[in-house]
Amino acid sequence: MVSDSGDAQMTSDRARTRLRVALLVGGLAGLLATAGCSSGSGSSQPSWAAGLGSGVTVTGPASVSPGNGSPGAAVQGLITALNAKKYSDECGYLQPSSQDNCKAESGQLSTSNAPYATNTGIGYVAVHGSQALVGTTGTYCSPGSSPECYTNSDPAAIFSSGKSFSTLWTEANQNSNTNSYTLAPCVEVSGKWYIG
Repeated sequence: MVSDSGDAQMTSDRARTRLRVALLVGGLAGLLATAGCSSGSGSSQPSWAAGLGSGVTVTGPASVSPGNGSPGAAVQGLITALNAKKYSDECGYLQPSSQDNCKAESGQLSTSNAPYATNTGIGYVAVHGSQALVGTTGTYCSPGSSPECYTNSDPAAIFSSGKSFSTLWTEANQNSNTNSYTLAPCVEVSGKWYIG
């Protein structure tokens, strides 16, 4: 059996990783609410969208409600649950295979060690089949990390790098335990979206 300090560190690392994912969705909530969504056929795409590759659909920054109906809604759900300090609620936005473990670990989070975010908003979202990458804006903090907080104000950050969707997908899934901005990877399972 792992020691209590080892369990606490592992739980803290996992919580930070979940927060990092949740915080990726941050920023511009008030501005986005009035901006609406620039998705759908016929809407103009940002100049960098073609670089993601064929078969990728890009939607613009939007204010979304928490849920599992879209990748942005899943990320918003996680951020909302964290900021409301309803740590077990965040589990419903993670892949079903991770939810039981999340629920067991969420009881160990407290207001002093749980990640949180401010001024959050959903940035651009790129979807390729059952995979999606969600950008966020805002300030995201993970107590005990160094640095403890990071801020992103560019809803197209990382997307506009010229890299393909598959490269960005790999990078988002490999970025672990660093408290820095990254895109949130999401997957569709049985018609619902979850943070992957």
